[in-house]
Amino acid sequence: MLKSLLVSYWLIAAFLRKHLGIILLALPLGFIAFIAWGKLAPLLPQPEPPRRIGRVGKFTLRTLPPDILNRLSQGLTALTPDQQATPSLALKWDQSADGTTYTFYLNQRARWSNDQPITSSQVAYSVANVSVTYPDPATIQFRLQEPYAPFPLVVSQPIFYSPPRARLPLTIGPYRIRELKLLNQFISKLSIESATNTYRYTFYPTEDAALTGFKLGEVDILEDINEPAKLARWPNVRLTPELHFDRYTAVFFNTKDGELQDKTLRQALTYAIPQKPGDDTRSLSPFSPGSWAYNPQVKPYLTDLDTARELLQKSQEESQSDTLPTIELSTSLIYLPLAEAIKANWESLGITTSVKVITHVPDQFQALLVTHQIPPDPDQYTLWHSSQPSNITGYNSPKADKLLEDGRRELDPVQRKAIYQDFQRFLVEDTPAAFLFHPTTFTVSRK
Repeated sequence: MLKSLLVSYWLIAAFLRKHLGIILLALPLGFIAFIAWGKLAPLLPQPEPPRRIGRVGKFTLRTLPPDILNRLSQGLTALTPDQQATPSLALKWDQSADGTTYTFYLNQRARWSNDQPITSSQVAYSVANVSVTYPDPATIQFRLQEPYAPFPLVVSQPIFYSPPRARLPLTIGPYRIRELKLLNQFISKLSIESATNTYRYTFYPTEDAALTGFKLGEVDILEDINEPAKLARWPNVRLTPELHFDRYTAVFFNTKDGELQDKTLRQALTYAIPQKPGDDTRSLSPFSPGSWAYNPQVKPYLTDLDTARELLQKSQEESQSDTLPTIELSTSLIYLPLAEAIKANWESLGITTSVKVITHVPDQFQALLVTHQIPPDPDQYTLWHSSQPSNITGYNSPKADKLLEDGRRELDPVQRKAIYQDFQRFLVEDTPAAFLFHPTTFTVSRK
C-alpha cells in the first residue's frame, strides 16, 4: 500500500516539474476566459425556447396552412405581397411563346435539410394534364396541354422529399422536421427546428378542443382562432387580432334552387343583409384588395331595406307569384349571431327564414354563410365556371364562363387584368353570392 502511494507521488511530482510553467500560465488565462465568457455570453444570439402552438384543423403535410408550409420549405417560386410569382428554389424560368412550356432552372447551391444537393428529379409536382421532364439535374420542364397563365404560382407550393428508408421527409431552408405524428392519416403533432428556433405544433379538431388544450397547458399559443371570448377574461392572456384579406365571408346562394334562381330576388336579399362594414374590411367581390387584378368599382350593395323591398316586389311581379319565398340559411356556430340578424331582416321583408347550424359545407343548401379562402391568382375557374363540380352555387353564366376561360389563357398581364375586372363586375351584378367582409381571427398567447 505504501509502495503504491509513493509511486503515485513520484508520478505526480514528475508531471508537475515537467508542466508547471504551462499550468501556471493556464490558470490566469482560464480565469480571464471565464470572466470574459460571463460578460460576452449574454451578447451572443441565444436559441429561443420552443414555441408550443395549437392550430385547428385536419391537415396532411402538403395541406398545412400556408404560413407553416412556407416556414418549413420552399417551392420553385414564391409569392410577392401582391400575389405574383418570384424566384425561390428556381433562380429563373423560361416560358414558351404559346404559354404551354415552362422551364425552371434550380439554384445549384440549394440543399435538402440533410445537407444533400437537390436534383431536379427529386422535385415532384403532380398537376393534372401536365407532363414533366428533367433535361439535367438542375432543370425541370413542364409541358401543358393548353396555355395556363397562373402556372408559375402553381409551383410556389413548398416541396418535400422522402428518400428511401428515411424516417422523416426532407425540407428546404433553415427548418427541418424533428417530429411528425399522424392520427388517422392527419397530422396530430409536428415539431420543426432551425439553428435558433423550434416550433412544436399540436393540431386540434375543434376550437373548443384547442381552447381546452390551452387551459391545460398543452400549448402556450393558439393561432387563427375565431372565437377566443372564453379566454378573454383570463388573467395573463393576450389576444392579438389579425385581419385576413386573403379570405372573405359571404352568403352563397344556390342558384339552381327554385326559390333563388331569380337574380332580382338574390339582389333584394343582398341589400337586406345587415352589419356590412363601412371600412376597408368590407369584401366587395371574391378578389383580395391586395390583388393586382382587384376591381373596386363594383356594385357595393350597401344595406338598404327600401331598395330590398322594391326589388322583392319587382321579382314577384316578374315571376307572377303571390307567394313570398321560404329560405333556409345554413352556417356554423361562429356566424350564428350574424345569421340570426340576417334572418330578422329577411323576415322584415316577409320572407320566411330559418337558420340551420352545420359543421361542414353540405352538398345541398339554399343559402350558406361561410368564409372562403381566396386563391393567390385571379383565376377562379374552379369556383365559378358552370362546368365545375366545385361551383357550389351552381352559377351558370355564358359571359362569366368566357371571361374565366380567357383569363387563364391570356399571357399579357394588362389584358388579364381587364378580363378579371370585367368578370368581377358581371359576377357581383348576378349575385350568386353576397360578399360581406374580410374576417379577423386571433392569436391567443400567455403574457
